[in-house]
Amino acid sequence: MPRVHIPALPWEEQHSPGRKFHSYCRNVSLALGGQRNGGTWCGGHPFDVQIRRIPPGASVCPFHAHLAQWELFVVEAGAGTVRAGNETHAIQTGEVFLHPPGEPHQLINSGTADLEVLIIADNPPLDAFHYPDSNKWGLRPPGKYFRMTEVGYFDGEEPPLPGAAPYVPSGSPAPAPTLPFTQRKAHPDALAWEEWTSPKKKFRGQSKELSIALGAKRNTPIGLGGHPFDLELSRFAPGESGCPFHSHAAQWEMFLIREGRGTLRAGAETVPVGPGDVVLHPPGEAHQLSNTGDTPLVFFLIADNPPADYWHYPDSNKWGLREPRQFFRTTAIDYWDGEE
Repeated sequence: MPRVHIPALPWEEQHSPGRKFHSYCRNVSLALGGQRNGGTWCGGHPFDVQIRRIPPGASVCPFHAHLAQWELFVVEAGAGTVRAGNETHAIQTGEVFLHPPGEPHQLINSGTADLEVLIIADNPPLDAFHYPDSNKWGLRPPGKYFRMTEVGYFDGEEPPLPGAAPYVPSGSPAPAPTLPFTQRKAHPDALAWEEWTSPKKKFRGQSKELSIALGAKRNTPIGLGGHPFDLELSRFAPGESGCPFHSHAAQWEMFLIREGRGTLRAGAETVPVGPGDVVLHPPGEAHQLSNTGDTPLVFFLIADNPPADYWHYPDSNKWGLREPRQFFRTTAIDYWDGEE
């Protein structure tokens, strides 16, 4: 059960030579054992979480677009300005906004106090960047930056034939239209709490599904309208647990405790949690969060969106499938049973 306390993490200063781009970073995912710019394909996590503090007048980085990476921002303190494509928008404390691949974006502290944001990004195996203001590109890997000089596909491969028509490579399917930025920005205060409860109310809680509010489809892969990760703001009253003790076969989950006190079961461990604590549950680790304090327990839940998943409930010895949504207990049989 990887676990850290955010206030105990050091601020790492990062800046360009002239400090036009300047921020301080608490890299939560690295502290939890993640790999920089590395997902599950290289032993890292499926999403990256960090906290950035940006001085007045500075930007985190230049105006840029990603070929593959998604980024979600939660404004923890301060105010600023977001450039998104050809638009400019003011942002304030509490707001949440999302940038999909292909959209140039830049966050600027246009206020008089430090701007602090929680940033969540997926970890694609490769990515490329475009910087419209300077007309340059970057590749990760290998970590190179360059400007383009267009050439033909067969340039340098064989001598050109005089008068031959230029080769036209096959194109790629057009990407789905990007929602306007105003539909990818929300304030949790404007969203209603949605309540869930088991029949006898042993398991209950409330949530605000922020990713759904930003345009994601529930439990849906990226190509069909989902996002690569899901963000929820949840709340348990004293004595409440949100769900039974369970593990996921494929899904990763991270809890960021905002307010209140609780207890977390994880495998054979039971630990107390409070404000500033972050806990990561990889697939296969059974877990359950409960409010054992006397005030509401408020937390962010971050999860990736694997295309398929199933669950195990050790306390009741049952299993569950997301699709079709069914629950069952198993009876051991031979692999060839019913086949011959």
